[in-house]
Amino acid sequence: MRKKIIAVSTIALIILISTVVFAWFISTESIANKFKMGTIKVEVLEPGFEDITDVSTGTYTKNVQVASLGTKRTYVRIRLIPEWSEPSLPISNVQLNLNLGDWVDGGDGHYYYKYYLTKDQVTSLLLESVTFTSLGPEYDGKTLSIKAVAEGAQITHNAWKDIWGISTLPFPEGVPAP
Repeated sequence: MRKKIIAVSTIALIILISTVVFAWFISTESIANKFKMGTIKVEVLEPGFEDITDVSTGTYTKNVQVASLGTKRTYVRIRLIPEWSEPSLPISNVQLNLNLGDWVDGGDGHYYYKYYLTKDQVTSLLLESVTFTSLGPEYDGKTLSIKAVAEGAQITHNAWKDIWGISTLPFPEGVPAP
């Protein structure tokens, strides 16, 4: 019996020593790989604009442009929607004076900036002023709002196709903003 205990103890000791020696020669290290997704974020800017009261026929400065605040290269489009506080009033007497030098009318109600933007870049002005051609007494006390709705889409992987539902851009692709 004593020989059995010595034999089992010896085998256990050999296994223990082998495990310790084997572990001594093995090293384990791990690295955490992080992938942070980029962002698309645009903001409508109206530099210097303050609400205007006592409007009459004539032209008023109203600047609108778009800034890219995300980290990805971004195409930008914007929709300008003028509407009176009284929805039944027509907007035919409101003229939006646009600067289309760097912008393209997409024919779908949107204006597309011809270039892509990178972080903190700003488009040129799209809207420069608003002209009221005639304002009858029905407009007394009414307010005109111009909603500017901007959208951004990353330029890679043709994401704009899925996001905007268009098959082609109305300008040449891949040109950075000046």
